[in-house]
Amino acid sequence: MQPLKTYIYPSYGVANLGKVAVEVTLQLYLFDFYTRILGLSPLLAGAAFAVAIFWDAVSDIVISAGLFKARQRGIAYSTVLLLGSVVLAVSTVALFSPLNAGSDLYLFFHLLITYVLLNTGMTLLDLPHTSLSAELSRKANERNKLLAARLGFGIFGLALGSALPGIFLATLSDPSSEAALKASRSQSAWVLAICVLVTAALTTYFIRKQEKSTQPNTPDQIPGIKEVKALFEDTPFVKILIAGVVAAIGRTINAALALMYYRFVLKLSETSITQIVLPVFTLSIVLSIPLWIYLSKSMGKQKPAYLAISGLGLMGIIAYPLLPEGLVWPVIIISIIGGILSSSVFLIDSMITDIIDQDEVVTGQRKESLYFAVWKSGQKVARALAFVGVGIGLELVGLDMSLETVSKSVEWGIILLFGIVVGLCFIVGAYYLYTAKIPAPVENNNT
Repeated sequence: MQPLKTYIYPSYGVANLGKVAVEVTLQLYLFDFYTRILGLSPLLAGAAFAVAIFWDAVSDIVISAGLFKARQRGIAYSTVLLLGSVVLAVSTVALFSPLNAGSDLYLFFHLLITYVLLNTGMTLLDLPHTSLSAELSRKANERNKLLAARLGFGIFGLALGSALPGIFLATLSDPSSEAALKASRSQSAWVLAICVLVTAALTTYFIRKQEKSTQPNTPDQIPGIKEVKALFEDTPFVKILIAGVVAAIGRTINAALALMYYRFVLKLSETSITQIVLPVFTLSIVLSIPLWIYLSKSMGKQKPAYLAISGLGLMGIIAYPLLPEGLVWPVIIISIIGGILSSSVFLIDSMITDIIDQDEVVTGQRKESLYFAVWKSGQKVARALAFVGVGIGLELVGLDMSLETVSKSVEWGIILLFGIVVGLCFIVGAYYLYTAKIPAPVENNNT
């Protein structure tokens, strides 16, 4: 197989920009938007999130089966990706534009229905995009570059999604008003929708020729119960799956409570976070990607990955309870360290492709859609569990979202969830990743 042309890497990765921008906006702002700004109770919001995400986890398996059918009919991954971008763009705008913000019942069902549609669009975009990394090349180094490009564009998406509401707020005369907060979220959603459509179209257009050249002449059959059972007998994959699920619970809790932690515990403004802290975090991730590519070549992928995740866990447990209120510079230091450690995440996707290659050697079948569908489903179940936990946790600590300040006991409740619980999740995830015996890349086994 000829080496991938240079333009393939950014062409493949760019679709992740729009998708991640939406993901980050949802993680940082959606729970806060429906609870603090629109007034929906955390319990109802958590329940709507959980139901929508559990459905999304089930739909991953359904869409995975649909991808096999689509491939048998000659439909390319990139075509499904483009369809997903349309669904994702429309539902993003709808999610941040409820028509009747005064009714809890309406808000609950609007959140539930639009979030279900959004997650379905996300899966239709994300699953074929992820699967393409295993099909475009069989060479481990090229796959690392593909996944690094995907992560790199995702980081720009992270910057866009995290900063947009703050940018729009800065243009308004009274940025602290409820109307301004609503407007900033709605305007951001429109920009994100356009970004999703444009980036997905660019990937579809530029990747199509390479995809056709590597697409199997005889698509694999839809995996049956036997193949699914075999997947859960693949011990390295199961351990990575457990690690990913536990870490995803921690990551979701962290994202959902970030604005609350900075607002109620550290007494920092939303402007400081969106225009200073988050950009520094993003830049740290971008600049440290080459570090993890280098370490994966010299140490393998597994060791750098579990060391980085362990570091994130220890940092959360130690640093977040100790950060002083009212000061931005300590938060910036933590953001730099966290960004460097977080950028190692693409190594896990790369390890999964190595497992897929090893499975093909044994079974003679390519099952990247099935592997990634189970992986994505596990992540989404984790997110659903985390949102239920966040809703219950905030109810138990007695957080009143309408207040500007809270009691010390409530502050420590937020710290417990945001720092210590999240940190323990990362440490447990790192342990399972450490114990997984990841196969060497197939190309290395053949040399």
